[in-house]
Amino acid sequence: LFSLCERFAPWLLGRSCILLAGTGLSRLFGRFALSPLFGHEAYSPIAIAGKWIHNNVSWAFMLGLVMVILFWVAHNIPNRHDLKWIAVAGGLFSKGVHPPARKFNAGQKLIFWAVVVLGVSISASGLSLLFPFQLPMFAATFAKVNDLGLPHLLVMAPLRTDFLPHQEMHLAQPRHPFVAFLFIAICHGPTYIGP
Repeated sequence: LFSLCERFAPWLLGRSCILLAGTGLSRLFGRFALSPLFGHEAYSPIAIAGKWIHNNVSWAFMLGLVMVILFWVAHNIPNRHDLKWIAVAGGLFSKGVHPPARKFNAGQKLIFWAVVVLGVSISASGLSLLFPFQLPMFAATFAKVNDLGLPHLLVMAPLRTDFLPHQEMHLAQPRHPFVAFLFIAICHGPTYIGP
């Protein structure tokens, strides 16, 4: 059913996600939760190690994400079987109901697309934080939004596009954990549906 590489990709993505979630939450809440618990001197090496792990494991996460996309994007295009699956909620609430599906059912496809969209988004903001001088994400994005005329449609002034690197980081810093919380919630959702 699945080749060794197809099994390796979600394991790489999932395990790196666990490390990134742990180290990210530690970096976000460590000063308030861990530092008083361990003491400032003991927490300092933990924070430094967590930052190193977070920055380096992110490459494994992005590799796993790219592999998952390449292997399964063609199998996750919605089809008519998905409508039948959704109509009976995948048989979740009915005994003996097993709706048809191809390689992935509609529920798995929803999770796949959520992981892809949120994974690419969190990777983009993470890269923007790692390389603020080389990857000014917000200035370029806001310029494209202005070019499309969206602010004009919403009766707004054009969005600002002249950010300095530290201003780019100020915009990326709250976005990164916000998307991370959504990603963590989406990835843990299927755990409670499983057997």
